[in-house]
Amino acid sequence: MRTATAKELRNRTSSILENIQKGREITITLRGKSIAVIKPLLKEEREFKPVGFGMWKDRKDMKNVTEWVAERRKERFPR
Repeated sequence: MRTATAKELRNRTSSILENIQKGREITITLRGKSIAVIKPLLKEEREFKPVGFGMWKDRKDMKNVTEWVAERRKERFPR
């Protein structure tokens, strides 16, 4: 497993992502301490599955997200 500092991640993102695509795991360090591991997804994890938004996925008032957002964007106080 290779390591990269937070500064290297910021400055050489595309190079680091290329290594991840090749199957390598990268440990990110900040001030000498490991803070994260970036690793490639498994093939079955790469497909997006729209199951909802975490704790909001079972909300009944958000069945139609477009209508819900439109309702929230209406003017609150008529002029």
